[in-house]
This record gives sequence, structure tokens and C-alpha cells, in this order.
Amino acid sequence: MLLAGVFGKRNLKAIDIKITFPEEIYANRENFIKLKIVNHKKFLPGFLIKVSIKELNLSYLFPYFEKEKEAVVSIKPTRRGNFSLKEIYISSVFPFNFFVRWRKISNTFSFLVFPEPKRCKIVSITSNKIKGDKYSETFGFEGDLISIKDYEEGMPVKYIHWKASAKTEKLKVKQFSDLTSPPLIIHLEQIPIPDREEKISCATYLIVESFKKGIPVGMKIGKEFFKPSLLYKHKINLLKKLALYE
Repeated sequence: MLLAGVFGKRNLKAIDIKITFPEEIYANRENFIKLKIVNHKKFLPGFLIKVSIKELNLSYLFPYFEKEKEAVVSIKPTRRGNFSLKEIYISSVFPFNFFVRWRKISNTFSFLVFPEPKRCKIVSITSNKIKGDKYSETFGFEGDLISIKDYEEGMPVKYIHWKASAKTEKLKVKQFSDLTSPPLIIHLEQIPIPDREEKISCATYLIVESFKKGIPVGMKIGKEFFKPSLLYKHKINLLKKLALYE
């Protein structure tokens, strides 16, 4: 029994947990995170170590690993906003399945959950009912070629100008006159849905679907106005605003 206790304690010693979150996590949707367990011991591998995250009601068993092991696990947050994972534990029945030994991990992880996207029954993706200010861009990704510009994150890869990129050693994209769909301006407070969370979910749905369809999206939220854009960082910024809206 003494020997079992020694090995059981050593099994949980010098073990660390790392979590990698995706850029987009939505409430009440299945999302996937990367859970990595790291063994800092020089010789002894890890046996039958279970990772438990209280805030996510999540448990995952790593049967055996030497230095590190990674797993992709699903999570389903029930609300939007900031999350902090502070109650993370590792436990094991190793070596003889007589006792469960556990240890709390000191690391804290934070991430942001976007609102649940919900299809709006009263308005379509391009409806004028929630449009307000008109906004037009003089360029896009269709029509006549008017210039070559630097690549920005979120621009369609198919418009990269490979020859120009090779000459300058920087990614360049073709810029065309705009023949695409007109931009969509979302006025959050004017969406005709009484419930605030449903209103936010509707706006989230419109943003997500617009980007899928290549429609530039802008938003008026409170006193802030964000001009329409198709850049990915713009999409994330809009979703962050909705996630933290009070």
C-alpha cells in the first residue's frame, strides 16, 4: 500500500494542462477546444490521468502519455460573454484502482463566447427593414480590375495576385470595381424583437450569414457605428461587441 501511494502521488506530480480555444465560440452550439496534458517529469510517464474542468462540466481521460498528449474535446457554453476556467483538476486511480488521488491545476484560462446565432423569422439576410444609413464602397472583388493592393486578413484567397506577390515578396490581391450585393447595416436597437437576447442572437445570425454570402456588414450598436467590411477581423470585432453587450 505504501508503494502504491508513492507511485500514485508521483503520477500526478509535475503535470500541466494547456487549453487552446478557437477564434469563434458560440453559445449553445457545439464548439471544439484543444486540451493538452504535459508531463514535466524526466522518466515516469503519465497513467490513467483524468482532467476535469468544473465550469464546463467536462472530464477527459488520458490513459497513457510520455511527455505530452493532445485531445480535441467538445464544449457547449450556455451563455454569451466572458468565461474563466479556474476549477481544473487532475485525478487518477493509478496504480491499483484502490484510491482516487487528485490535484488542482493552478492555471486559469479565459475565453469569450459569442451569442448564439438564431435565424430571424421576421427578416431576411438582405432585408431593408433593419437597414438605416446607406453605405457604399467604390471597390470590391467583382467587376473591372482597378488596382493591386496589399493582402489583408480575411480577404478571399482566390483574389491573390501571385505574380505581383512574387515580385514584391508580399501578398497582393486584385482589387475590382464593386458589383457585389449592397452592404447590410444592422441597427441592433431597431431590430423588431422585444427580447434582448433574441435580438442579439438575430444580429449574430445576420453577421455570420452575411459573411458566408460575401455581403459587407456594418453595425450601429449603442453610440458606436462600424462601417461595413468583409475583413475577418471586422467580423470578430462585431461579434465581440454583441458578446459583451449589456
